[in-house]
Amino acid sequence: MKKQNKQSKRSKYINNLFSRVLISVILFLSSIIFIKSSNDNLLMYKDYVFERSFKFATLNKLYKKYLGSILPFDKVASKEASTVFNETFKYTDSSKNLDGTKFKVTDKYLMPALQSGIVVFIGEKEGYGQTIIIQGTDGADIWYTNLSSSLKLYDYVEKNTLVGECLSDEITLVVQKNNEYIDFNEYEQNKD
Repeated sequence: MKKQNKQSKRSKYINNLFSRVLISVILFLSSIIFIKSSNDNLLMYKDYVFERSFKFATLNKLYKKYLGSILPFDKVASKEASTVFNETFKYTDSSKNLDGTKFKVTDKYLMPALQSGIVVFIGEKEGYGQTIIIQGTDGADIWYTNLSSSLKLYDYVEKNTLVGECLSDEITLVVQKNNEYIDFNEYEQNKD
């Protein structure tokens, strides 16, 4: 009985995996056909993907919601692993700084992610210095400045997990949604 149940689970997993791969291939081929069908479609695709801020984090969230994870490691990791860093953002004072808000934190503060998302930029931003931009699943890009971090481009970051360590006792956060800068307090009030 156990052997039959094990084979049933294995065949169910293989069928599920095959279905997800098939759906992904169909979506990919459909987009290629769409792009190749006319020059207007190609221009629209380039504008949407390359000129605007494409929401990879939202796409990832939808993919996991409807198709699940490609590999079954999520279930194994969630059973055996525990969260090492799970903090909320704490600061003592804030003030306006360029397009964002500057916060006074403790020296060498460990900055948590304000929202789950994908790292879409790591580097220098004029006026801000070292910057990490995480594209949140809520559609907002959050810029974390003045941090040293081990994150890499396209890493997925869960809410309240470590983004990086502050290089001093100040951090500037910039929130951008639909190519507009949003006040941090307004974002915090409306995000959940």
